[in-house]
Amino acid sequence: MNGPLKGIRVLDLSQFLSGPRAGQILSMLGAETVKVESPQGDTMRLLLGMTGSHRAMHVMHQGKKGVVINLRDPEGAALLRRMVKKTDVLIENFAPGIMKKLSLDYDKLKEINSKLIYASISGFGMTGPLSDRTAFDLISQATGGAMYANHQEDRPPGVFFGDLCSGAYSAIGIMAALRERDQTGAGKLVDVSMQDVIYFHNFWAMTDRATLPDKDKIEGILGADMQNVLSDADNPMPFWNSFKAKDGYVVIVALTDKQWRALTLVIEKPEMADDERFSTFVARILNASEGIGAINDWTARRRVSEIIDKLAAARIPCGAVNDYEVLHVDPQLKARDMLADAPHPKWEQLALPGFPVRFGGEEKRKIEAGPEMGEHTDEVLNEWLGLRDDEIQALRKKGVVM
Repeated sequence: MNGPLKGIRVLDLSQFLSGPRAGQILSMLGAETVKVESPQGDTMRLLLGMTGSHRAMHVMHQGKKGVVINLRDPEGAALLRRMVKKTDVLIENFAPGIMKKLSLDYDKLKEINSKLIYASISGFGMTGPLSDRTAFDLISQATGGAMYANHQEDRPPGVFFGDLCSGAYSAIGIMAALRERDQTGAGKLVDVSMQDVIYFHNFWAMTDRATLPDKDKIEGILGADMQNVLSDADNPMPFWNSFKAKDGYVVIVALTDKQWRALTLVIEKPEMADDERFSTFVARILNASEGIGAINDWTARRRVSEIIDKLAAARIPCGAVNDYEVLHVDPQLKARDMLADAPHPKWEQLALPGFPVRFGGEEKRKIEAGPEMGEHTDEVLNEWLGLRDDEIQALRKKGVVM
């Protein structure tokens, strides 16, 4: 694939979502990314296969090459070490201790390739009292405070931010390490904790800690703590909320005085702009229920499209609450090439996401399907290690590769 990372070789040993997202980003930026699976297959591939959701496997692996190597077989581990000599980046997200048992941890592999960038994603990172614990997305969102912040302590989150954001930060770390390697010639370990990432995204947790000395003062002004001003479902704000329309929901943001005054005109309540109950930001917080009521009365009598048209014309930030059916045909996502398609020999066409970063002057980005299990084993072993067909077949007969 073409892109700014063209010429970089990546071994993606990871499974589920966090590591594959890191490899996906590098692949979509042009790196030659090889997904290495065990003979049993990536656990995510197995789970999707059980539910008939095979196509979904390609959502996280665009443009990668697929290789199957039995790393628990000494010959398989030795084969991977040979590949490490030829690679720039290795990504893994196994349970703590697994890579060390296989003698494929960073300390071992840097002896083979001192330029190797080795990215390890885990629930709690490689240091600290919980570093030996296995974790999944749900656990990272719980321990990073996201479930509490979203008032969803009693149910799992609907989006896998712990996995997917951790994968993205791993890609950032990898690219920073590659840049440093250009200057020093040395590789580096990239250690990403999913709990760290969720905490780093948890604005309310960070601001709560930063403003602890002023907590009583803030609550005296607002009548609530800072987080609950915008996220308390029992006491929503009129300037930051989702409102019910005749055929769906619309989110409206009117944080500034200018936006609020414009909103009062759109909802045909111009007198609210100068009403002392709504004339300042703090006043609107203290009289939120009356403001919500006025906006609800207006939105409930209109369709989503009419509401959006009127608000957008007045330059009031807004948006429809899109379900998946609407998202799949969203004209803005289409215009940005986020609703992409890729050819596939078995399914003809796969619906896949595009890449959310654009570069000025680049041509339309080509989206490729992900690999089937072991689809490129022969190709990669031949190109990377120079193995002949008969040598690869001998390894296949012994169960070292597939």
